[in-house]
Amino acid sequence: MADVALAPTPAEAPPDPGTRGTLTVADRAVQRVAAVAAARVPGVARTTAGGLLGRDLPHASAHVVGTRAQVEVDVALVWPAPAAATARSVREAVAAAVERFAGVPTDRVDVRVVAVTDPSDAPRERVR
Repeated sequence: MADVALAPTPAEAPPDPGTRGTLTVADRAVQRVAAVAAARVPGVARTTAGGLLGRDLPHASAHVVGTRAQVEVDVALVWPAPAAATARSVREAVAAAVERFAGVPTDRVDVRVVAVTDPSDAPRERVR
């Protein structure tokens, strides 16, 4: 009697990517991306605003609704950076970074200039 070999059954096709689950991007992740992007814009200072109990700048807050984000960024500028042009650059950089790194397009990015610093007040790296 001859052995009968069964043909392998074709593997099931993987499920459609849209049905595999969901991706949730936390507000905090968008905030961090926004703050880093703002800090990299020329003319933006990394500083602490508000005295002893102040917060680090740039500071971002974000709210993700569905697949879109609304972002607010507070920045300090280094004198004599032009406020309007620098704020526009921050807005563009934040929107691009949030979409690129978090995968979330922005509905709006509000930028507030909350301080202006003297370049001589900027922290310097220490040589060891």
